[in-house]
Amino acid sequence: MRQKNNQEERTLAEIQEAIARVDQQRMDPTLGVKERGLLELSALALRDAERLAIARLQEKVYKDMELVTARLNQLSKRIRSRVTRMNKAPKALDVIESVIKEVVKILVAVGRW
Repeated sequence: MRQKNNQEERTLAEIQEAIARVDQQRMDPTLGVKERGLLELSALALRDAERLAIARLQEKVYKDMELVTARLNQLSKRIRSRVTRMNKAPKALDVIESVIKEVVKILVAVGRW
């Protein structure tokens, strides 16, 4: 997958270099009308190819982001479940502590009688 993305990125870079070369050649004042027209058509075709390459890369990036998001969601669920389990023990200790305090209050009250 990475190798394919790298290939497409190289292709995009090559297309962009070709566009730059064609644009530079089109600026040549010695060109004839036909040659300039051919270079303009070439530039249009290269720009279309560039748009297609960018669209393909965007689709792949979007799919990769969806996969990463799914993994992150799974990880966050695991973290939440572990935090919930970890919080059960302190909550139980709080309940036990409050029960012990009430028992001590009762014993102190009974001891005063």
